[in-house]
Amino acid sequence: MRTHECWKRGCHVLCRPGHDYCPKHEAEHQQERLAALKRFKQSKAYQQYNKNRYRKYNAEQRDPEANVFYQSNRWAKTRDFIKIRDMMIDGATGRVLADHDYIVDHIVPRRLCKDPFDPNNLWLLSRKEHYRKTQIEERIASQSHGDIKLRHIDKKIWIKWLNEKQKN
Repeated sequence: MRTHECWKRGCHVLCRPGHDYCPKHEAEHQQERLAALKRFKQSKAYQQYNKNRYRKYNAEQRDPEANVFYQSNRWAKTRDFIKIRDMMIDGATGRVLADHDYIVDHIVPRRLCKDPFDPNNLWLLSRKEHYRKTQIEERIASQSHGDIKLRHIDKKIWIKWLNEKQKN
């Protein structure tokens, strides 16, 4: 890769290979991109798209029992309690989560636990960590006696597994 001048008008500093802006202007550009993304996500078109996408998912993919559960007032109150209790910190990595980047997750899957509203069985995860945890759960569930194994995996084990480097 070749070096080139910063893309900021009037700046003639050479950029590192693979970067479009010098370190000074890269931070500014990142802030501008985040602001544009925020404006886009607040637009009516995006909100309508997202609403339709979730409506379609709830109608076609999510099982009806889960749909009723996750739409209930009791779940909304429990979810908000966990969000406040965990102070928007990812339970697996300890990172602070953005308001759009969290999922309240059941440590023992909802279909296997006795009380799905038990706060001791709930924690905050980032969407990325939740996706990884779900993939691992699905692999374990497909094994013989998978449900029994899933009932006995505690929070410490999940933290260890989710913090291990992914094998590509």
